[in-house]
Amino acid sequence: MKIINKNSKKIASIILAGGMSLTMASCAPKEMAPETKLDFLKTDVTDVGADMLAKGIEDVKDVNGENFKLVINYMAGDSAWHINANKKLYFSIKTQGLSDKLDVYIDNIHMDTYIISSKAGFNGINQDSMDDRIHNSLMYGFPINDTKSCFCINSIDGENEQFIKGYSYGNQYYTSGSITQKRRLESDYLEDGVYANEIDAIIDLIIVDKASKEVLRQVSVDSSLGVYINNEVEFEEEGKYVTYKYNKDGSREAIKTISKEEKQKVK
Repeated sequence: MKIINKNSKKIASIILAGGMSLTMASCAPKEMAPETKLDFLKTDVTDVGADMLAKGIEDVKDVNGENFKLVINYMAGDSAWHINANKKLYFSIKTQGLSDKLDVYIDNIHMDTYIISSKAGFNGINQDSMDDRIHNSLMYGFPINDTKSCFCINSIDGENEQFIKGYSYGNQYYTSGSITQKRRLESDYLEDGVYANEIDAIIDLIIVDKASKEVLRQVSVDSSLGVYINNEVEFEEEGKYVTYKYNKDGSREAIKTISKEEKQKVK
């Protein structure tokens, strides 16, 4: 005798519908971040010599209401720029076309460092901030002109508490379940589409009449650049060392494999 389950079609339909809903959930679209349009700095310089700034990026900016320009030169002080490591950005500031009737001083330099990611949830998270101004009462600020520059260093944190919190919050857009605040590996950032830092600077100038010493006005100038991070990470896998190169979408490919013996010889 053949027994026919009248509910079999209904059960199959529920299973099929459930399977479809699971598939649709797993393939839910993820918002991507817009392409960042910045000049990007290379980080392949291993020494900090007198000509280091010549190998970086020069940003020439108009000064609102003035006939002279501000020239900012940037150079990364680390040959391998990593998100989760402390790093240094070197920069110099001077004027271009400054009248001999004016003196110019830098009152304050403010810099914010953000991460750039291909995924919207992580793009724009603040990593570090810096403020620098004159540390005595003898001058208005750092004096600059066409031949005299101000040379500065921005020491950028790798993973401070604020950055860890911001990045953990970003994970809520792409991870189901609980979100844990913790230090993360460099590969974690690369897998989430992080590929660079954006550095935004606000430079406050004080313009002084050279003859009368009268302060004529204060004006701010903005400047931005990007710094690509090192997108290669080495893993130890089954007695071998494998180096992976990450793409902007978080995918990776193995580009180098060496044995432990070869690794010891290199050391």
